[in-house]
Amino acid sequence: MPFFVFFLALFIAIQSDARESAIEAVDTNNLRVCADPSNLPFSNENGEGFENEIAELLGKKLEIPVVYEYFPQVIGYVRNTLNKKKCDIIIGITAGNDLVLNTVPYMRWSYGMIYLKDNGIEVDRPNHPQLAELSLGVQAGTPPTFVLQRYNLMGRVRPYNLTFDPRKAVIGESMIEDLIDGLVDVVFMSGPIAVYYLKKKGLNSEDFIFIPLETTDQGWGRMDYYTTMGVRDGETDWKKKLNKFIKENQKEIDLILAKHN
Repeated sequence: MPFFVFFLALFIAIQSDARESAIEAVDTNNLRVCADPSNLPFSNENGEGFENEIAELLGKKLEIPVVYEYFPQVIGYVRNTLNKKKCDIIIGITAGNDLVLNTVPYMRWSYGMIYLKDNGIEVDRPNHPQLAELSLGVQAGTPPTFVLQRYNLMGRVRPYNLTFDPRKAVIGESMIEDLIDGLVDVVFMSGPIAVYYLKKKGLNSEDFIFIPLETTDQGWGRMDYYTTMGVRDGETDWKKKLNKFIKENQKEIDLILAKHN
């Protein structure tokens, strides 16, 4: 057999084996979901997060039961769950994450500025002059810190440590508690997390202002993100099935997201 023909045949065989292995890695009898056991509003082991509800919707449409592999979203999350084939899907992961094969997005969210109404604050943009007179809260290492650096506001910041383990500290909840208690006037944080903890503390949308931070070319980087589902590299058939699910059920997904504010 000519060398080129042999090489081509070998290449096709390898590709075929890889494709079959990828397909076989997905459990067709169960929807095996990778999830954080304590990360509301996203997921928890009691099934109370919006990712839990989206997983249940997916399982219903596929007509298979949902089973979970719980692991905290710390460094090594994908490696210890999806890549070890303990589960077959991450319901929520940022688009463009190079550790997974991303589906089409089903949600867009942003970081923002949040403050309570009726306290004299008139801020409507990150370069508003009133911010120089206020106490600001931000989690170290998150994108909003670049905005605060851009406008020389770091001297007004009450910093919150960057934590990778929600079992030890829930930084988002601490920030909202400090906002309610008056220890900070404005917090810069993730929209979904901020609204969840504001609602948990008994506040309604009439009680606070949320101003999304826009992604601009002013040197502070991306502030809005798309959320997708994530699967293993090579599992393109599984990804296509999930893309179809998202496109056909986006309205139901939106209802779940609206329910969780």
